[in-house]
Amino acid sequence: MIPPLAGRSVDVVGLFAAKKSVMVAAQLGLGHPATRLLLHMALECWDFDDNPAGADPLRYFGRRELSAIALGYLAPENGTKAAHQAVKRATAELIAHGAIRRLRVGGNGRAAEYELLLDVRHMRRDPKKPIPLPFLAHEGATEWHVDDARF
Repeated sequence: MIPPLAGRSVDVVGLFAAKKSVMVAAQLGLGHPATRLLLHMALECWDFDDNPAGADPLRYFGRRELSAIALGYLAPENGTKAAHQAVKRATAELIAHGAIRRLRVGGNGRAAEYELLLDVRHMRRDPKKPIPLPFLAHEGATEWHVDDARF
């Protein structure tokens, strides 16, 4: 038996931020690398402040190498100068368009920290209401062959 979703953000880590980041990227007209990086950042952050880590929500503090993977640079290329420059360009675009804000500059062994400027407060699920998608993960659209899919 699959346990029901709880009302805590542990069940939806990054889900709402990721959904919102897709819309924000389209509205801001972000380029592909910046869109990929924003989506990656959203998937790595907590949506709400009631998370098990007690961390601030919508904060990203992945290192450049992790961000480079989101842009398509796999190891060991994710540590190259070209990868770091691509991360810098995508990050600068996100800051310039107001999608993220730098809270801490990286250096001396510490990663930079960014706040994602995404409003997900209205997306919080009320634990007393039914789950909006009341089916198991293996019953989703990906289980249907395209010829048998019903849209």
